[in-house]
Amino acid sequence: MIDCQERKGGAVTAPAPLKVLVVDDNQASALTLSWAIESWGDEVRTCFDGLSAMETARSFHPDVVLLDLGMPEIDGLSVARALRADPRTRRCKIIAQTGWGDAGRRRETAQAGFDLHLVKPIDFTVLQDMFELFRLMPSR
Repeated sequence: MIDCQERKGGAVTAPAPLKVLVVDDNQASALTLSWAIESWGDEVRTCFDGLSAMETARSFHPDVVLLDLGMPEIDGLSVARALRADPRTRRCKIIAQTGWGDAGRRRETAQAGFDLHLVKPIDFTVLQDMFELFRLMPSR
């Protein structure tokens, strides 16, 4: 069992909220995911295309990026590569959120720099557990 609270001198301190960027060209899906993450106490920005995602990430400095793969113009693989190449965003956790879960797609996301690959519909309980672990990571 993981205890997500630190004890210092008897006081209980909750980990700091995550800064999360949600990117999906399906606006309803992106907003639903963003609202769920906000309800967990995290700070969220939402984008509906790859170009906006890259611009927002450079100024927002997210801890986590939930990134759709199949977007027009600039797909999620290209966005992930750009985020990994930029010193301002290379350390964030990038999670693929996609309808494609086959082995070939999983290899592509790993090669593009994604940390994790989730298949839609996203299980919010699993995502919330992942976020609890991210909050505990010392590299934040």
